[in-house]
Amino acid sequence: MRPVIKGFPDYGVSVVVKFGGSLMKNLQSCKDALAELEDLRRSGHRILIVPGGGLPDKTIESVNATHPFEHSTAHHACALAQDQTGYMLADAALSFGLVATSSLGECRQILNEDRIPVLLPSRILFALDPVEWSWDVTSDAVAAWVAWLCGAQRLAIWTDVDGVFRDGATHDTDALIREITSKKLACLGHTSIDMCAAQFMAARNLAGAVLNGAFPDRMRAWLEGNNFVGTRIIAS
Repeated sequence: MRPVIKGFPDYGVSVVVKFGGSLMKNLQSCKDALAELEDLRRSGHRILIVPGGGLPDKTIESVNATHPFEHSTAHHACALAQDQTGYMLADAALSFGLVATSSLGECRQILNEDRIPVLLPSRILFALDPVEWSWDVTSDAVAAWVAWLCGAQRLAIWTDVDGVFRDGATHDTDALIREITSKKLACLGHTSIDMCAAQFMAARNLAGAVLNGAFPDRMRAWLEGNNFVGTRIIAS
């Protein structure tokens, strides 16, 4: 736990969840995952969601593949794609009790109202400019930075595979890395979590996990210290 500093109220986030845009390929699975986060909130976990770029981001990447954008264009468009995904996740069509916001101060208020904030990161990213304008820096790294910024002790990366695999062999259960330090994870390069995020976690002593959002009950097992299918990331 972070020490309480007079004049600097804590944001009150216990875990940041990077909600991978790939989970929106199956909307029922997406709704089930969001419902599990609601259950965890009712159990006392104070959750902040950072959305991935999702479907809008895929369009940006598709155009960039044949007509490469300037770094500034790609960076700003991808940040706005995270906002669009965040708005969709917080809509009543997919969830209940989630609130989209672009302010960390509002995140604190939403948490105190016993709801889950979905951070729309573009406003903060454009104002503070904390990351390189590069395709190497993904929403994983943004989520790690947000977790550090708001004082969360843990970061969950929700994606569409079961965790981090040796040599990228995502269909080989024997290749699943069950536990790894953030420092060693950063040495693997880009895996199911980007290298920049892993390096940031190592530098800021952030613990975490890479989990398959199609099986959202694994999140509870991780949070409660039980065995789970996924990759546990130990703070370096």
